[in-house]
Amino acid sequence: MRLIDNLLDELELLNLAGESEVPGQLSRRASGIIMSADTHSLVMTPNRAIPISAWMAALFEVQNTLMAPGEDLAGD
Repeated sequence: MRLIDNLLDELELLNLAGESEVPGQLSRRASGIIMSADTHSLVMTPNRAIPISAWMAALFEVQNTLMAPGEDLAGD
């Protein structure tokens, strides 16, 4: 969970800085986590940059699958 949080923080900083592309090392780290999960919504398309928001959404999706029902911070 901490690793996902750190990746989300890095992506958010890029997003706030107005960056449109994710650096190679960061995208490799994130894709390793996303692709190893049972479910993910990130679609890797060749020759096309993946928006930072898509990376973040996919990491949040993985993070949500790892959380136990009692850990939901939204208070549903």
